[in-house]
Amino acid sequence: MIHGIYVRNRPKKKWTLYSVVQSGELALRDQEDALSKAKEEGNDDAEVAIQTFETSFFIPQYLLEIKKAAVLYN
Repeated sequence: MIHGIYVRNRPKKKWTLYSVVQSGELALRDQEDALSKAKEEGNDDAEVAIQTFETSFFIPQYLLEIKKAAVLYN
């Protein structure tokens, strides 16, 4: 499984790809890093989410909606 970490600055904006990792543990760490970096840049309303993909052939740069799912550890 491939995990994409996405950041959104405002509730009605698109989700933008921040990073891609293979491990669930790394995804959770990168999620915290992305949120802290967004807040350092002055985006106090930033949201961060993890989207899981089966393969790495197509990971979109932007998403309109994130499907909420639990991150599984290997």
